[in-house]
Amino acid sequence: MEIGVIVENFGGFPDTGRSARACVDLAIHAERLGFDSVWVTDHIVLPREQRSKYPHNSRGEFPYSCEQDIHEPLVLMGAIAQATERVEIGVSVLVIPYRHPLTTAKMLATADQLSSGRIILGAGVGWLQDEFEALGLPEEHFTRRGAVTMDYLRAMQAVWTAEEWASYTGPFVQYKEVGARPQPARHSGLPIWIGGKGERALRRAVELGEGYLAISSDANSLKNEVARLRELAEEAGREPHSITVGEIGRIVVEGSSMPRAEKLKRNDTDGLWIQGNSEQLIESLYKYSKAGLNHVVAGIGQTRNTSFSGAVEALEQLAQEVLPEVHVF
Repeated sequence: MEIGVIVENFGGFPDTGRSARACVDLAIHAERLGFDSVWVTDHIVLPREQRSKYPHNSRGEFPYSCEQDIHEPLVLMGAIAQATERVEIGVSVLVIPYRHPLTTAKMLATADQLSSGRIILGAGVGWLQDEFEALGLPEEHFTRRGAVTMDYLRAMQAVWTAEEWASYTGPFVQYKEVGARPQPARHSGLPIWIGGKGERALRRAVELGEGYLAISSDANSLKNEVARLRELAEEAGREPHSITVGEIGRIVVEGSSMPRAEKLKRNDTDGLWIQGNSEQLIESLYKYSKAGLNHVVAGIGQTRNTSFSGAVEALEQLAQEVLPEVHVF
């Protein structure tokens, strides 16, 4: 199992006064300590009053607000690419319908060039209708956002792999004989991990993805998702174990006397929310590994300590006491 660190570009670390640079600083610490990847997340705007319900917890409440900084993920990936040498750099997940695919393809390819081939595109369809509306997108881009996402991804792949001029004709985007270089450092294009939940997301992962990024799944439900993913892959003629299984969540290093019962309730509600001392974290991660999880994508911090120093201390503890065990799962 591999562990990736979300660099908290939602909200950042205002205690540092370094804004987006604190996210880069955390990525540098994660690489130094031996973590496998670093990740950014995506939103462009958040409404002051949100009509849409967040689909990934039972409360329907999105845990961020419009007053917080939300640093642009693709720009930040380029900065992290220049500041690091080894870790993979992913986005979990980029809301594909928000940006024209030619623009997105060029930005991602540039970041991949800067990183010498370390970019992972986690791709999602989006859920926040208020945001689609604020961006002036057609209503169909929300109601058919799954189809838009797949069309845009294919349009990007056509640019990334074209020998000379690129052309593409799809239901939502068309272009003919355009030069849209640079191409990614890898001639096959960027690895795409499809994010989401449910049958449609699993089918998209099999159809187009090198990975699947689950969200809000406990170990038991993830086991069922992985079984279905492998079943669909076999039906499609793909090697069932060739698709990397990741999950977005949070790892909280115990730092308070919070009752165990409350922790279990939060786990049940929020999927991969792992909390405890190092021994408990290893035990929980092992359960996810047995369920088929290959790559954890997690915000990492301490209980009741959201400061930058708290995040670094949590990373240091995990690197020393947890990573060596997890890497051999």
